[in-house]
Amino acid sequence: MNSKKNIAILGSTGSIGKSTLEVVRKNPEYFNIICLTANKNVIDLAKQINEFKPKYTYIDSTNLLDDLKLKITNNKTKLIGTTKDLCDLLASYEIDSVVSAMSGSSGLFLTNHVLINNKQVLLANKESMVMAGQIFKKFKQNIIPVDSEHNSVFQLIDRSVDYVSNIVLTASGGPFRKLPSSEFKNITIDMALKHPNWSMGEKITIDSATMMNKCLEIIEAFYLFDFKPEDIGVLIHPESIIHSIVNFLDGSSLCQFSEPNMQIPISYALAYPQRTYSGRSSYNLADKNLTFHKPDLKKFPSISFAYNALKTSANHCLVMNAANEIAVENFLKQKISFIDIFNVILDSFNIPNNEVIENIDEILYTDELYRSKINKILNKYTF
Repeated sequence: MNSKKNIAILGSTGSIGKSTLEVVRKNPEYFNIICLTANKNVIDLAKQINEFKPKYTYIDSTNLLDDLKLKITNNKTKLIGTTKDLCDLLASYEIDSVVSAMSGSSGLFLTNHVLINNKQVLLANKESMVMAGQIFKKFKQNIIPVDSEHNSVFQLIDRSVDYVSNIVLTASGGPFRKLPSSEFKNITIDMALKHPNWSMGEKITIDSATMMNKCLEIIEAFYLFDFKPEDIGVLIHPESIIHSIVNFLDGSSLCQFSEPNMQIPISYALAYPQRTYSGRSSYNLADKNLTFHKPDLKKFPSISFAYNALKTSANHCLVMNAANEIAVENFLKQKISFIDIFNVILDSFNIPNNEVIENIDEILYTDELYRSKINKILNKYTF
């Protein structure tokens, strides 16, 4: 790379944010951290500021600003006080690329702001694409996906879908791949948070356990790559070594494989169109037997949710995403059972969702409208 890229990380204290900083730590000559943001994690954010010395930082909870100031030893970092000031910075000449790593729907507004200001977005927030895919797809030339599966497809086709027949996203199957569905009623939070391969935040780990992560990824792939829903497949691959398969019209297939570590797709996204050191080694195929099988759609109906939503409307995707976020939040609070995550989402499909949505403000307004109705559905399942 000829010059340093100036990077902002939205959600630097989450698992993706930390992995991004690990890649930057390995490549200080290529990347410069300009801004770090966090929601409430003052301790980790302060440590990151003291090490990487960003020019700016932002914490979403203003009541924690004084606590953050006390923990910062780097007095050259400017604390951004408002969302408007953060937006102004993200749109400025000081930023080249923005890593959108905020969890859930919270990253939608800022991701949109960055895109409309013609900045490169390294998208790790799949919910943003699920909620606003019909709007974000016009900016896809500025989006580099960070999710291992979409990053893998991106590497294999490099933006061009010419001559591609279909794609397959792999899935580990989560911690309950072998658990009989009759036992799902006994699943605890601790059980659901023990992913066999990946170290991730709570919300995405639960999504992996329900396989709602794959549902969201199908929708994300639909908007990112312009494939028809029926041309996006899912294959259970417990070892999580092969991340996607691209099948071409001539009968040949390409796959991308690497160990299950987010530093690898992040390093690709950061350095694109070049490559840089991720801090991880190439995977030795002799190390492990790789296995594949079709997903059990009766046990994990979540995969079918994606196809149903895409064939209905973009609003259906919005409702489904909101229902999943609310259900997961309440499962983590021990207010509903694991199996009721599926039930809340299924019931949400009955919510009328034919509003005309043309911009981000309307998406956010409609999302709140749907959430109020989903919370009423939730009452049927709460303990």
